[in-house]
Amino acid sequence: MLILTTPDGNTITAATDVELASKWLDKQHGADWASGLIPFDEHDAMNSTIEELALMADGIFPGYTVTEPTTFGH
Repeated sequence: MLILTTPDGNTITAATDVELASKWLDKQHGADWASGLIPFDEHDAMNSTIEELALMADGIFPGYTVTEPTTFGH
């Protein structure tokens, strides 16, 4: 599970980086953000967002974190 935390304390959880990118785009642009996009543009937006989330995980964007909690003993 991945958890995105924004500077205002909101969190988004997802099972994969693709799901997290989709949810982050929904949060930023609304659930219909891909409406009217050709598949190439939708794919490009998803890839760019996955890269953005990786930079957040690396601490490049102050206030944003992407973490992957671990469970011990399982």
